[in-house]
Amino acid sequence: MRLALLAILFAPGIFACDLNVRVAGNRLEWDRYIGASSYKVTESRDEFNSETNYAVYTTSFTIPHRVSEATHYWYQVDAQFDPQYQIDGACHGAIEMTLPPDPQFRRMTRKAIVPIAGSAAGANGAHFRTSLQLLSNAGGQRGRIVFHPSGLASDSDPSIRYAFSGLRQQLEWDDVVAAIGAGGIGSLDIVPDDDSEPAVPMVIARHYTDAAPGTFGSFESAVAPFDFLRAPAMTVTIPDAHFRLNIGFRTLTATTVQALIYDAKGQLRGLKSLILPGDYFTLVPASQFASGLSTGDTITFQCDGSAIPFYTITENVTNDPAVFIPRPFPSKFIE
Repeated sequence: MRLALLAILFAPGIFACDLNVRVAGNRLEWDRYIGASSYKVTESRDEFNSETNYAVYTTSFTIPHRVSEATHYWYQVDAQFDPQYQIDGACHGAIEMTLPPDPQFRRMTRKAIVPIAGSAAGANGAHFRTSLQLLSNAGGQRGRIVFHPSGLASDSDPSIRYAFSGLRQQLEWDDVVAAIGAGGIGSLDIVPDDDSEPAVPMVIARHYTDAAPGTFGSFESAVAPFDFLRAPAMTVTIPDAHFRLNIGFRTLTATTVQALIYDAKGQLRGLKSLILPGDYFTLVPASQFASGLSTGDTITFQCDGSAIPFYTITENVTNDPAVFIPRPFPSKFIE
């Protein structure tokens, strides 16, 4: 009797309804349809010229995107039934919506970070500096270059402005930290203005020591914070006595760092944990993680938060610095 009644109610063309799809925060919700075994959610950003389908077994769907700019989406929800009922278009709903920017995600995507920068006295009378070049790659780019000294980052940290009026223009600072009016070691954020072109200019940074024989240094790439939402593991090998090894972290969120220390034969020597707050910069000698480190020993670092790990190796005679950043995990949910 029940099956016969369902067959009559759900026969093609006899019954149709609107699921009353609506937006609730970062979710879609709709009315339950009696007899539906699931719902098909169809998502599009171009009026269904291309689309993505999701199978949903409740009456809500959490939108799986975080965006840095307001982004328009089209959605359709269709009730699905057990195959024996063969119901055509029995019940569906549709809605258009604009997904607003996620403030935290916007901060992650609308900037580039040079994980280490500085202007400080070095060993043997040398001076450590960071030069910076910005190259415009879009129209109307303008924003701030912010120096975050070692410790917690703040919006009130010292900064200077950059502005371009066209493409392929260049700005350059030989000692960008000093130009900002700061000193010491920290990190740089290149942050576009909220009402300007969101793309970050091309960034070329060079770390060098300025000593009597000349300058010695290496280039460092700026990184996109969203590539480090899941921090990559980093393994460092203790160099010989001709070099100094320092370990650094520029955190994006609160992060716990686990350091596994191995001897040159691969035997585990010890474990150390380090708890760091969000928006924090630190650079310390490798010896702070374990005493008695020898050439060939290794330390593997793993982070449970969002952070940019890196390390520096500096030659003792020339103070020639080099910065190494592990390859990040590519982000697949960025809009």
